[in-house]
Amino acid sequence: MDYELFETFSPEITPESRPAIPTSAYKPVKRCPSCQSVYLTDANCEACGRSLLYHPVGEPFSGKSLYGFKERYYATFPVYAKYFPVFEEKNTAATKTYTRMLMKRFDDLITAFGIENAIEAKNRRYFYVEMMELIDELLRYGTDPIIIQQKIEGKLLETGPLLSQELLLYLAESKNENKPARPWQEQFMNHRLGGIRVEYILKAVLITATVVAIAVNYYEIISSQFGK
Repeated sequence: MDYELFETFSPEITPESRPAIPTSAYKPVKRCPSCQSVYLTDANCEACGRSLLYHPVGEPFSGKSLYGFKERYYATFPVYAKYFPVFEEKNTAATKTYTRMLMKRFDDLITAFGIENAIEAKNRRYFYVEMMELIDELLRYGTDPIIIQQKIEGKLLETGPLLSQELLLYLAESKNENKPARPWQEQFMNHRLGGIRVEYILKAVLITATVVAIAVNYYEIISSQFGK
């Protein structure tokens, strides 16, 4: 048997002269984002079965983003509400579903910012802007600022103090500017015509009409009595 076929190194190569493995040859260990297992295939995790083809945040401005949610939500509006958003009803099932999706999206983004390589570097700024707009939208639809604050603080160790502090500072500013819109009926009543609230005008008209109606009825009663 020719043993030279199985010879790997020349006998002259010593451990000291053996070429070093380049640093670039070492690759970070890929782990499952759910259970941190290293037993992965190209498609899923062998330990917990999670699909690795699913990306929790998707691409910027995609259908999985705030902008996709908002477009689909607005499509459910009646025609008049599309042209006059003041008539939007915010107590419907569609509105509650929309708000839950916004909160879920915020959770997904803040979690992704705490996972290494979950978001490509070139897309981080887009998702950061989306998180700020999510804060605005959640506040406009009545979400308590304390709930958002707790979610940010709950991911402090994963996302880091810098990002958390920036989001908390933005939340403090946004909650002063973005508040739930009052129902259109209330806005209409508080509208001013010639410096007078519509509510007062309507009350004055109603009282005047009531007094006139009573006076007319009283006059008819008196006239009928004297006419006999």
